[in-house]
Amino acid sequence: MRFFILIFASTLFVLFTTCENSKNIKLELNSLFSDHMVLQQQDSVTFWGKSIPSIKINVNTSWGQKSMTESDKNGEWKLKILTPSAGGPYVIDVKTSKDKISIKDVLIGEVWLASGQSNMEMDFDYCCNTTDYSEFEMRTANFSKIRMFNVSKNMQSSPINNLDGKWIKAVKDSIVNFSATGYFFAKKLYNELKVPIGIINASLGGTDIEAWTSKEKLKTIDFMDSHMNSHDKIKLGYLNSRNWFSQFESIKLPSDVFYLFLDDPLGLPESWKDIDFKDQKFINSYDFDQTKWSQISIPGIFDNIFLTNDFDGTILFKKTFNIKEIKGDYSVEIGETIDMDFTYLNGIKIGSSLGKKSRNTKSYEIDKNILKIGLNTISIRVINQNKVGKIGKINLLNSLGNNQSLNGKWDYIVLAEIYNDLEDFKWPYMSFYLYDNDNIDFSKRPKVINLSPNSKSVLFNAMINPLVPYKIKGAIWYQGENNVARFKEYETLLPALIEDWREKWDTNFPFYYVQIAPYEDYNGLSSYLRESQRKALKLDKTGMVVTLDIGETNDIHPSNKHDVGYRLAGLALKNDYNKKITASGPLYKNFEVNGKEIFIDFNSIGTGLVLNSNKISEFEIAGKNKIYFKANAKVVGKRISLSSREVVKPMYARYAWSDVSIATLFNKEGLPASSFSTE
Repeated sequence: MRFFILIFASTLFVLFTTCENSKNIKLELNSLFSDHMVLQQQDSVTFWGKSIPSIKINVNTSWGQKSMTESDKNGEWKLKILTPSAGGPYVIDVKTSKDKISIKDVLIGEVWLASGQSNMEMDFDYCCNTTDYSEFEMRTANFSKIRMFNVSKNMQSSPINNLDGKWIKAVKDSIVNFSATGYFFAKKLYNELKVPIGIINASLGGTDIEAWTSKEKLKTIDFMDSHMNSHDKIKLGYLNSRNWFSQFESIKLPSDVFYLFLDDPLGLPESWKDIDFKDQKFINSYDFDQTKWSQISIPGIFDNIFLTNDFDGTILFKKTFNIKEIKGDYSVEIGETIDMDFTYLNGIKIGSSLGKKSRNTKSYEIDKNILKIGLNTISIRVINQNKVGKIGKINLLNSLGNNQSLNGKWDYIVLAEIYNDLEDFKWPYMSFYLYDNDNIDFSKRPKVINLSPNSKSVLFNAMINPLVPYKIKGAIWYQGENNVARFKEYETLLPALIEDWREKWDTNFPFYYVQIAPYEDYNGLSSYLRESQRKALKLDKTGMVVTLDIGETNDIHPSNKHDVGYRLAGLALKNDYNKKITASGPLYKNFEVNGKEIFIDFNSIGTGLVLNSNKISEFEIAGKNKIYFKANAKVVGKRISLSSREVVKPMYARYAWSDVSIATLFNKEGLPASSFSTE
């Protein structure tokens, strides 16, 4: 009997607890479903969210459509609702018997996804002032029916379903954080179609295409197998590392971390000087528990201090030395140090350097009032990030020749480690984690596994997966700069990403992308990457914008984003909205050798081909030996004829085949030809 009473009591407790917990669960929607949203017109669009398990969800719209479903045992629910032709504003009510959410100012129109790296990410606070005049655009923008949803920057080791962001109207300086390319794309569509336009912007600078592609898709690619087979092991290591660092107080790395890689013309940025590693007590005195300290030989490398060869962070090195008498001038000479050093003598700072300056031998003068006859203490705080940590030879120099080597054994203590920012995913995405605790058991420290925005699939997981299956018309993409050195792989990776996204959305939506612009620092490889991009046009419902005429060879971020956005819009207007326009420049089709000439045929010639005779020909031809010479080019009907006195029997041709090539071939509509090679 007692057994049945216990069972009954336990059941009541579970039911009571479940009911109490259910009271705390509120109706939730993906952030995409919020005020000012834009829904794809004349389609069946999906709504989804969370609620109390096994409860009815009703969606009612002010255009007269209703839909109902029931949440599953986990409280998740999804339903579809039909949208009318473009219009609005409308109100959508999402209700349960417990809660209600009203979404106001909803427009129905055309929805596009914009994604990629920095040239897509660049907003009006950063770009455009040499060609598009950000200030003017922000002052005159008055497009309340253009809305942009900026997906908050994030990365995750596994796919997530939630995201942060909100819909913003393109009015006045509210566009400051819009993708400039996305804005001009939307502006062109709106002016031509006169319907509301929604742009979902999911982009992040300096990122590889693999980060934007799902794990499932990458695993289908042969050359990615070895990477993706270790994916689960990396993920586990990352989670262990997160657990370790989450114990400690953190300080975000200064945003001017790029100074580490410059020549330091202005000296050390104040933001680095002011970081408090709580080490002043050690710098000021040797009166502390030295059992917490270890020893290391200088000069030397300190990456392996935890025997895992993975240390990035901050170390304080200390040493004592004797001076019998103080005569002449003194300085401390320090050899190559990576990346940054702060040097103190008897608790007083005598110098600091960073980046390229720190990697050279430097010396810091010592005020003789700082030195003491007898025992002196030198302390050097070294910050190292993402390179082999190193500190070079150290000498005490004297103008009278009484120099003293300070090499050999030094005491050291680890002040902090650098790891992914665990709370706020903003540049530079990393934090110092302070080891300001005498009781840390470093034997439990795992081998450190970092994720970066370029880790495989992390941006797909955090910034693309949560958008699925929000109904979109299509996608625009501007990326490739980060993959230039791996141009051959990109030939597979770009089509794979396009297929991946289409599979995730379960629709063969149009995908338009931008070919990278000329830039002087690609080590001669950008033409190969552009060729890989051109070859992706073999996929159905794709289009490519060429930027050979609007690049800036000394800037990887060309200012002109209006032509990029307008050209992307042109592809959509022609292919998806039935506008009778020429939307692409000439695209290589095939070639024919006739004697000493090579004839090139093109697609997308519009009403005819045009050569810019004011610039040096970007055409080259070669014989069997593949040694290329500049070619004389001329328009012959719908073809280009190429010849050169240096090549008697031409076999190959190429166009715009360098990092700094500038377009010389256009169609009469003014759109430039893509670079190409016949090899």
